[in-house]
Amino acid sequence: MTEAATASDSRLIYTATSDVSGGRSGQAVVGRDRLTVTLRPPQSRTEGADPEELFAAGYASCFLSALQSVARRDGVTIGTPQARAHVGLHAETTGGYHLSVLLQLHLPGTDDATAERLIHAAHATCPYSRAVAGNVQVDLELHRDPLL
Repeated sequence: MTEAATASDSRLIYTATSDVSGGRSGQAVVGRDRLTVTLRPPQSRTEGADPEELFAAGYASCFLSALQSVARRDGVTIGTPQARAHVGLHAETTGGYHLSVLLQLHLPGTDDATAERLIHAAHATCPYSRAVAGNVQVDLELHRDPLL
């Protein structure tokens, strides 16, 4: 929550749950359907997903939902938008770690000025963007060509 928002200013609409054992080389059991995901460290050749990949998927999907909501609110038709999220894991010289995010976005049939306006409005409302604000560098990149 931002400083302006408090628990009394909101109502809980959803809680996601994942159970994890073994850390980066373990397993996650995700959500209502109890989907099992094998976890692996970054750059491992084993099958599975690392935490940064899962974060990237969550951020990209949440951002697109925020984008579609903003477009509907503003009466703009954008077709089926696409997002590719790159989540970087950085080792600090002090021994800590931090993340960075690059969101590449494609809004078919939308002129650049409208697309940029929608992307920045979505960034202001996306729960992931709000959660990492001030803690994680997030770069937004508009692409004219499809990403997928």
